[in-house]
Amino acid sequence: MGDLVLDPIVDATISKVISAATQQINLAVGWKVELRRLCNKLTMIRAVLQDADRRQVEDSAVKLWLENLREVAREAEDLLDEVVYERLKQEVQIQKQMKKKVCLFFTFSTPFIFRLKMANKIKNLIASIVEINDEATQYGLQYRLATHEPRSNPQTAYSYPQTAYSSPGYCPRVIGREDDVSKIVDLLVDSGNKEPLSVISVVGMGGLGKTTLAKSVQNHEKIVRNFGRTMFICVSKDFDVKEILKEMFESLTKEGCSIENEATIVGKIQDELKNENYLLILDDVWNEDPLKWEALRGCLLEINKNKVSRMVVTTRSENVASIMGALREHMYHLAGLEDEACWSIIKQRAFGGSSVPNLAELEAIGRQIAKKCKGVPLVANVIGTSLSSRRDRGEWVSVNNCFDARSSLEDDRRTWIDRVLQLCFDRLPNTTLKQCFAFCSIFLKDRKIEKEMLIQLWMAEGFLQPSEGSSMEDIGDKYFNDLLSYSLFLEEERDSTGKIKSCKMHDLIHDLATSNSKSETLILKAGSEGNIARHLNLVDAEEIVPTNLAEVAGKLHSLFLKGDILYKMPDNFKRLRILSFEKGSLWRANIEQLPTWIGKMKHLRYLDISNTNIKELPQFIMKLYSLQTLRFMYCYRIEKQPEGVENLVSLGHIYFSEESCMPLRIGRLKNLQTLQLFVVGLQEGSRIEELECLSQLAGELRICHLEHVENHSEAEKAKLSEKIELYKLSLEWTRRNTEECDHDDDDVLAGLKPPPNLRNLTIEYYGGEKCPSWMEPSLSESFSLNNLVDLKILNCEKLKSIPILSGLSSLQQLQITDCRELTRIGEGACAFPASLSRLSIRVCPRLETIGDSISTLTCLEELDLDGCEDLRPIPSVNGLYSLKKLEIRLCNSVVSLPSELSFCTALKELKMVGYPNLISIFEDLKDLHSMVRLRNLGCENLSIPEESFSRLVCLEYLAIGGFSKELEEFP
Repeated sequence: MGDLVLDPIVDATISKVISAATQQINLAVGWKVELRRLCNKLTMIRAVLQDADRRQVEDSAVKLWLENLREVAREAEDLLDEVVYERLKQEVQIQKQMKKKVCLFFTFSTPFIFRLKMANKIKNLIASIVEINDEATQYGLQYRLATHEPRSNPQTAYSYPQTAYSSPGYCPRVIGREDDVSKIVDLLVDSGNKEPLSVISVVGMGGLGKTTLAKSVQNHEKIVRNFGRTMFICVSKDFDVKEILKEMFESLTKEGCSIENEATIVGKIQDELKNENYLLILDDVWNEDPLKWEALRGCLLEINKNKVSRMVVTTRSENVASIMGALREHMYHLAGLEDEACWSIIKQRAFGGSSVPNLAELEAIGRQIAKKCKGVPLVANVIGTSLSSRRDRGEWVSVNNCFDARSSLEDDRRTWIDRVLQLCFDRLPNTTLKQCFAFCSIFLKDRKIEKEMLIQLWMAEGFLQPSEGSSMEDIGDKYFNDLLSYSLFLEEERDSTGKIKSCKMHDLIHDLATSNSKSETLILKAGSEGNIARHLNLVDAEEIVPTNLAEVAGKLHSLFLKGDILYKMPDNFKRLRILSFEKGSLWRANIEQLPTWIGKMKHLRYLDISNTNIKELPQFIMKLYSLQTLRFMYCYRIEKQPEGVENLVSLGHIYFSEESCMPLRIGRLKNLQTLQLFVVGLQEGSRIEELECLSQLAGELRICHLEHVENHSEAEKAKLSEKIELYKLSLEWTRRNTEECDHDDDDVLAGLKPPPNLRNLTIEYYGGEKCPSWMEPSLSESFSLNNLVDLKILNCEKLKSIPILSGLSSLQQLQITDCRELTRIGEGACAFPASLSRLSIRVCPRLETIGDSISTLTCLEELDLDGCEDLRPIPSVNGLYSLKKLEIRLCNSVVSLPSELSFCTALKELKMVGYPNLISIFEDLKDLHSMVRLRNLGCENLSIPEESFSRLVCLEYLAIGGFSKELEEFP
């Protein structure tokens, strides 16, 4: 099925080599002529690839010819990499000499021996290409320059289809499964089963939409009302009880879990659930070991002994469902979709909401294509997205005919799915895009793939070439979004600003990527064997190293492994572009020192040594001049700040989590785009002016220890306002006593004006009394934070006032916590922007008013007031028609609920804790027919009249206590 991918791999590689060689011609000294000849020969050989691709399926000699060409193209790529490495090395040496102020009586140039060596290598390569070209003539391969797709800029040679994943919080709409969702929800809610933990299983083949169905069940209104908490865990083939418990904890807390003791994890989950019932969904289960299931079941029963909870299991096997404890009547067998539903999916993916003039004629063809989906929604999704950029009737007819040509009466459903998915892969509009997709087979199935990491891996492999006006990162972002649009990626996670952080691949799509990697990629597991490929993953191989690894190590481009087996590795990885230590079954890799051979890998562009016990970043890493990405997250034992990082002249992305790990003189890395943490220090090379020249910084930036910045002038040297690609910024001081505040924090914060495109801003432990003028649009006419979505002001204990924020027109979330001197927020009727959807004010005991504008916040969904002891009264909430959740805790001065609460008809949850002066609430609640959860504790003077709850027809959860002394009985 993957035969045709040789053209994308070879063609993309040759195109890349030609581009790189062309760039080096003007810089080369001593071999310009040879490089020009190399470009010409490669251009000629690429012209026959289309004919070779057409004939390789039937001609084994042509197939072998293509494999030989691929190897020569790799050698040319390595050679040009060596040229670039040598040039970068010379640049570093020049910089060092200039810093030492040494008078040079000669100019640096590429050493004669190296030039001679390169010239000979180029000549040998040209000879090999001439021989391959002669063989092409012998095989009768013809030049097809006129019909070959243009390659001048392969990254932008096509238009991208519209994506259906454009809005934050996107949840795929289930088409054709509405009855299935309702039936499963009824089994979970209305079955009358009182077992402490009953199991519902959803059984069906891959691609039928079990995962999407399960997520729809999780988000169903009845499920939300009947279960306190829900958890969704993707299990796949590795049924590890401890890992499942960890993921349950992470799902509840949205935080990582480093606990290794199962009993401790169970206790933490109990604390988080607070005795609420829960729904647990285990997706894609393959476990057929009943002992493993019993071990997990024992833990789950321990978690919630006194509540009836439920579990949904999705699986391809009825045997698995039976082992997991599902009764026959609780096994739900998922059938294929009707043809009409398949057409609805295709139409939605192909057209979205756009107007199509020739819809009628396209619909007739589309319905024929829908019949060939054989009821599989995954196929319908992929076909629909592949048609999204096509509106011509002839193109739709062509797709339909291709399906007919590839079908067979003998095909079973799985074989047919494979054929259809392969056709969609073949129709991807760009060979480099195909190469990027095939590379993704290096990841284990069901692995969450971080978007930034994937793009950086593509860069390291050389798949992405910058073009005019677009960086490699920009092009990688387009490719990622395109594969998402084609349904080859599934969106997994977004951040608070709506940006996609990660994705997953469906198992069948992963199989498609594997088949099209054409033996380029190999994942070895414990006890398995295979021919070593170009990209090797040993993460799941335990401590076993392939016996033939030393023989082929010199050809590897990518190596993913557990750090624990590093010392068993050979030392001849000459071509390695990627080296990544993955976290294994243990939380950390037991590595205290890195082998020196890492420093000899001239081609290395991506290095991830996270979760290791190394005590310092070795100096030999500073000789990796081609390195683009360096990750050393969670290296807790590093004590000495790394030096020499300025030598990494190609570095664009650096990741570290510990303050002690921040390299000195990082400001000399002019190409740096990712720097998530900057620690302001007192020594040279760690002052805030290091940020001055890092104009390309993008994404997230956290700056801590701002108490080391002396004044406004020094703060301005960071030039934060000029870093327009930043979208998330955190400004942090260290918590200090009043007498420890040596500098004027007001002055410093005023000089840290953020970029105008910022979407997320956090200010923490700021010691000033007022907010800077740039936060208040009315005082800063030339500057505005109109794009700000999320604002957090935390632990600012001396802050007395917050300005009017109504000018922040995009602000959706505002959190103010632990500002103990804060007395007011804005003045007048417009303290907050109308766009606000969540407002949280906690531990502000001197706050007296939050303004009169709260009733104008028609988009507000959550209001949380906690520990505001002087707040009196709470403003009217008339007009908060979107309010769903209201929490008021420990506001002692409050004697009544907000006036006109009955107008908040969407309110579903009300929580009130600690109101000794609150007398009555139930008259205000009688018209809140949507109320589902009511929690009222510590209101000692509260009276409860008869018929208090009669109108709360949707109420499902009630917690009430701390009653009035005069209360004799509960109504």
